[in-house]
Parts: sequence; C-alpha cells; structure tokens
Amino acid sequence: MGGKVSKKNRQLLTIIGLCVLLIALIIVFFVATKHKDDSEKKEEAENNIELYSIKESDIAELHFKNSTAELTFVKNKNKWVLKDDTKYSLDQSKVKTLVSVVKKMSATSEVTSDCTDLSQYGLKEPALQVDITDKDGNKKTLTAGDESVAGEGRYAYIDNDTKKVYMVESAFASDFETTKKELKAEATAAPASAAPTETPVK
Repeated sequence: MGGKVSKKNRQLLTIIGLCVLLIALIIVFFVATKHKDDSEKKEEAENNIELYSIKESDIAELHFKNSTAELTFVKNKNKWVLKDDTKYSLDQSKVKTLVSVVKKMSATSEVTSDCTDLSQYGLKEPALQVDITDKDGNKKTLTAGDESVAGEGRYAYIDNDTKKVYMVESAFASDFETTKKELKAEATAAPASAAPTETPVK
C-alpha cells in the first residue's frame, strides 16, 4: 500500500513540476517579448530625427496648399477662422486635427544631405506644403512630395533647405485632402416649434 502512495506522490510531483516549468516558460516568454518591444521602441525613438516642434497653443496661423485646396486659418479669440473669409463657419474639430498632425514632425531617416534634383522625390511640384506660424511670427514650412516606392513614408524637406531630404510618415498628408466645403461646420437644426393647440368647436 505504501508503494501505491509513493507512486501517486511521484505522479503528483511530476505534474506539479511540469506546471511550474510551464509557468516559468510563459513568464520567460512574456519578459523576452516585452524586452524586445521596449528595445525596438527605444531604437525607433533614437533613430527618429526631430525636424521641428511647436506648442499647439502657440500656433497662430496655418496655411496649406495641395491639389484639392489652398486655405489659410488664423486663430481669433481661441477660435479658428479662414483668413480671407472670417464669417465662414468652420468645423473647429477638423481644423484642430490639421493643426495637431503638423505641430511637430519627425523623420524616420535622412535620405540625402545634398539633393540636386527635387523632381526625383516629387518635391519640385510638391503634393503638399504646410506653413505654420506661431504667436511671435516664427514660421516653419513643411514641403512633402512623393511616397517612397517601398512604402517607407513620404519625402519631405523643411523651410528652404532643399538640400536635405527626409523620409517622414505619410499618414498626415491624407488629413489635408480636404476642401473649404468639407471643413464647413454643420448647421445646427432649429428646435421644432410646438404645434398650435386647436380650440375645440362648441
């Protein structure tokens, strides 16, 4: 009988040992995965090149030009209006989105520091140009050209430094594929007036 108990104990210990080993392997897997993710994020952050950064609350004017529109927004009493049509009612959230996506810009890489032909990057006739002016009159210009064939991003240069071409993420450009009409605030429906109560005829 003692032998049977010993055998059961050995089986139990084997199961417990396998469970502990499995838990240990799971912990090691998650730790290794997290370490890899953290390392990749750190490496990505270190490789990124900050091109400019402007505090959103300091931005006083935003101008953009592309194939769909050319518009200039100015801030008037914390509200964005069109510079050439201040009475036009703008969807504030949409304009704030445009400001937010270009308030700072980083490059994933520097393509060249000695560009001699902007046309090979689609920068001679750019897909998008954005001018950002702060409250002190300081201006930053972002000029974006073609997307790379490999899908790494979009070619761009900053201000008038056409020699240095960078690779930036291309997603922001799609936000500017809009028009004055699309940025118009939706009219708020007037509350329906109560129907007049009819006086019963006696």
